[in-house]
Amino acid sequence: MEEAGTLFEKFLRTFQKGEVIFEDGATGAEMFIVHSGRIKLLKKTTGGEEKTLALLGPGEFFGEMSLIDGSPRSTSAAAEEPGTNLVALDFTKFIYLVQQHPYFSFTIMGKLCRRLREANVSIIG
Repeated sequence: MEEAGTLFEKFLRTFQKGEVIFEDGATGAEMFIVHSGRIKLLKKTTGGEEKTLALLGPGEFFGEMSLIDGSPRSTSAAAEEPGTNLVALDFTKFIYLVQQHPYFSFTIMGKLCRRLREANVSIIG
């Protein structure tokens, strides 16, 4: 039987600094959890400039909205550090985690609620 670390490594994807994970407007079939390194979420302004929306580190996740609602990606994501490792979860793996590990669902919902509250504050003031 393989060690847990070896099994886990099968689900890791490594990205180099500046490498794009996904683009704004693309179809999203996976969400990602940062295992190591940092990710930058960004959006182009109407003037064509890139605006950084968030920097995410180990334990944080992104890309879940497209996976859950099937809409195109709302931001772009790129690796901010060399050797950034991400765990990719497709819909089947996501549903498995939701069904088998309810705390995972609450973690996702809690973070989505915090993001929505922060967006409300930035819009309304």
